[in-house]
Amino acid sequence: MLEVTRLRTLAPLGLLAAVSAALTLAMPAVAQQPAGGPAPGGAASALPAATAGGSPMIMVQGGSRALFKIAIAPVPGDAAVSSTVTETAGRDFTLSSMFQVLDPKSFTANLEKEGLSIEPSSWRTVGAEGVIKGLSSMRGANVHLELRLYVVSRGSDAVLKKEYDVAPNAVRGAVHQFANEVVKYFTGTAGSFGSRLVFSATTGRGQKGIFSIDSDGQGLGRLPAVSNVALAPAVGPGGVHYAAGLADGSYQLFKVGNPAAVMKHAGLVFGVAFGGGKMALVISQNGASDIYTGAPDGSGLTKVTNGGLNTHPAFGPGGQLAYVSNQGGNPQIYVDGKRASFRGTYNMAPVWCNDPEGLKILFMGRDGGSWDIFSSDPGGSSMKRLTQDQGSNTYPACSPDGRSVAFFSTRGGLYLANMQGQNQQKIASVTGESLRWEGN
Repeated sequence: MLEVTRLRTLAPLGLLAAVSAALTLAMPAVAQQPAGGPAPGGAASALPAATAGGSPMIMVQGGSRALFKIAIAPVPGDAAVSSTVTETAGRDFTLSSMFQVLDPKSFTANLEKEGLSIEPSSWRTVGAEGVIKGLSSMRGANVHLELRLYVVSRGSDAVLKKEYDVAPNAVRGAVHQFANEVVKYFTGTAGSFGSRLVFSATTGRGQKGIFSIDSDGQGLGRLPAVSNVALAPAVGPGGVHYAAGLADGSYQLFKVGNPAAVMKHAGLVFGVAFGGGKMALVISQNGASDIYTGAPDGSGLTKVTNGGLNTHPAFGPGGQLAYVSNQGGNPQIYVDGKRASFRGTYNMAPVWCNDPEGLKILFMGRDGGSWDIFSSDPGGSSMKRLTQDQGSNTYPACSPDGRSVAFFSTRGGLYLANMQGQNQQKIASVTGESLRWEGN
């Protein structure tokens, strides 16, 4: 784990516990009702079971198809660059849930003879439908990287060509860019490789820190904070914002890299979201927590909830505001003041997802003694369970392209899956809370 600036101040443990209780809306469980649609009087019905899934499918322009079989050939040139290219591309394509990456030991093509081209029949015999090839060389202090995509059925000419001139430590980033272009070639929308996730995690007794990690599980690092109690990160204008517990007992909003508070407010500021040129804040006062919206600099705040516990704001692509509230008696998802979850008795941590199949809200719901990840449309219908009987799974985050969901699991780390909960892949041995995906 990366070293960070020495952190200062320690909020009282009792105050941290109080804030944590409000953040998680800790309440006694309520017996679940029989399965079905919304129950009479707004009561919750049972959570749905996960659908037995078949093989993942790739959504392409005009329909869908089975996973695309792709071969990634070793890149001539520097051995370290070649390894970085093949490993990064292979991981990206595997995590995308769109491609089946073929074992290089199966390749029969004469790579030296082919050069930066392909002989389609040689790749067809090993089942490849697509081939990634590249070439690297040094140009001064930079790596010059040529990458190409071939579709075997289209013959020996590349269907996609890209060139990059990058520092040696930026080769991974160039490969992520190319993988995004490959996804765009097949689907019309670029992928999200190379983006980052942020989250908070316990770092010691009564202490929490803010961390970031690449979407492929690489580059884990702790971000500097003004306090050793740093919570609820969100990506906003100019960088990562977070709530920090200060020595005077208050919690205020800060931005990574700036020791001055973005804003200060009476009570405890311990949650934030950005979207559509606005900011949403969770402010706790007098035993209640409410959500306020205003400009990203904290000006013009307007209270949008009224009493009880209201937390976890999240803006949708059209400016809709989702959040968690117990105004109906137990924690449920609300959108613009209207209840949007009607199954289960304890749902929280909503996040919007611009799924190619339609706008969704992801959230975590408690089922017995464990949590699972669910999705629904913004009105609360078509609720689906993405995880089941796989430990406890919490704090979903959606990729900027809307195709992947990340979440923490008691199976031992941070996981990625597609929007049907298929192709679950552990990307890092880290757990935490308040997971957010940069760009969404």
